[in-house]
Amino acid sequence: MMNILKKTNFPFTVFLIAIVTWIFLAVAVFLINKYVVFTGNNLLFPFSVIYPSSFLIIGSLFCLLFLGTGLLAYQYHPKLNFFVIYMICALLIVFGNMGQGNVDIAFLQPFYLKGRQYYADAINITDWKLWMLNFNHNLESFQMHTRTHPPYTTLIHYAFLELFNGSILGLSLSFLVISLCSFPLMNLLMKNFRFDKTKRKFLLILFAVIPSVNIYLLVSIDALVLTSTLLFLCGISTIFIKNKLSFLGILMSVSGLILTNMLTFSGLFLFAFLGLLVLVTLYKKQYSVFFSSIICFVLTVAFFYGSYEVTGSNHWETFREASHSENPNGFMLLHSPVVYFFTRLEDIGEILIFLSFAYMALFFSFKNENLGLFSDKQVNIFSFTGLTALGVMFLTGAYGTGETARACLYIVPFFLLFLKELNNNRTLKVLYILCLLQTFGMQLIGNYYW
Repeated sequence: MMNILKKTNFPFTVFLIAIVTWIFLAVAVFLINKYVVFTGNNLLFPFSVIYPSSFLIIGSLFCLLFLGTGLLAYQYHPKLNFFVIYMICALLIVFGNMGQGNVDIAFLQPFYLKGRQYYADAINITDWKLWMLNFNHNLESFQMHTRTHPPYTTLIHYAFLELFNGSILGLSLSFLVISLCSFPLMNLLMKNFRFDKTKRKFLLILFAVIPSVNIYLLVSIDALVLTSTLLFLCGISTIFIKNKLSFLGILMSVSGLILTNMLTFSGLFLFAFLGLLVLVTLYKKQYSVFFSSIICFVLTVAFFYGSYEVTGSNHWETFREASHSENPNGFMLLHSPVVYFFTRLEDIGEILIFLSFAYMALFFSFKNENLGLFSDKQVNIFSFTGLTALGVMFLTGAYGTGETARACLYIVPFFLLFLKELNNNRTLKVLYILCLLQTFGMQLIGNYYW
C-alpha cells in the first residue's frame, strides 16, 4: 500500500508523522494530567467528548452502507448533476450517523439524553415572550448550554417542538434539513472562487465525509451555525472577489451575520474575520469589503437593538452573563496558565484530527508547492484570514471547554477552499479514501455527542 501511495505524490510520510504525533501527545498529556499537573483535558487527547459506541449489528451495517455509498460516489461523481450530489451527501450524513445503531441514538438522544441540552429548557417554555424577557434574570437556572448561548438557540428548539406537537423526531429532521443547506451553499462559495464544476462535485462529497462534518451535521446546533456562516461567506466572498458592492452579496452577508449571532456567541468570529479582511483589502487599496462591513455591522446592531425593544432580551448583557458563567475567574491565562496552554492545544488538535489525518498530511506537507495547495492568492487571503481570526479567539481563551470539532464546524469551509488547485487525481483519490476510512472507523467505534 505504501508503494501505491508514494506513486500518487501523496505525502504518506507526513500522514504517518501526524498519527505518531497524535499518539505521543495523547500519551504525554494523559501522564502529565495523572502524575504531574491538571491540564484541563479529558482522558483521550485531544477528544473533548468521546464515548464507546453501542456496537449494535445494525449500526455496523449502516457504517458499511456509508462506506459503500462513499466509494460509489467517488467513482461516479463526475457524471452526476448537483442535485444528485446533494442527495448523496445527505445519505452519507444519515448513514454515517446511523452507524450509532438506531434512530433513537442517532436522531433523538443528542437532544434528550442526560437532560442537560437546550431541549430540557425548551420544553419548559410556556410563554416565549415572557421567557425571553426574563432570560438574563433566570440565566443561572438554565442548563449549561442554554446559559452560554443566546436565547434564540433554545427558542428555535421550542419553535420546532411547537410546530411538530412536541415530537423530538420532528425537531431532529428540521435541524437536518437546515443543516443540509450547507452543501448548496458550499457549492456556491466554491463557484464564487471559480472552482471548476468537476472539482466542486468532488469537494462536496469530500465535505460530507470529513469526520467533523459527517459526525456533527445531523442534529447539532453547530450544524445550523455552519449553514448560516456559509450564507455569510457566500455573500462577502462575492464582494471580496469582484471588489464591487453587491446588493445580493450584502443581503446574504447581513442575513448570515445576524442568524449566526442569534444562534451562538461564536458569531463574534465573523466580526473578527470581517475586521481582518477589511484590513487586508484596505492595504491593497480595495474598499468594497470596507463599505460592505460597515453596512453589515450597522444592520446587525440595528436588528439586535430592535429585538431588545420588542422582546426585552439584551444581547450584549446576555453575552456578558454567559461569558462570566463560563469563565467566572476571568481570563484563563492569568489564573490557570497550564490549563490555558493545554486547552489551546486541545482546541487546535481536535479541529485537525476531525478534519482527518489525510488532510493534515496535505496541509503540513513540504510538498505542498508541488501539490498546488496554496497557489490561489484570493483563496489564501480569504482562508488564512479566517484561520487567523479563529486563532485570535483561541488566544483570548475562547472554547475553554474544548469540543472545537463541533463548536468550530464553521471553520471547515476555509480549509476546503485550499484544495482549489490540487488537481492530481491520484492524490485527490487517496485524500478522499483515507478520509472516508477514518470517518468510517470513528463512526463505528465512538459516540461524540456531549
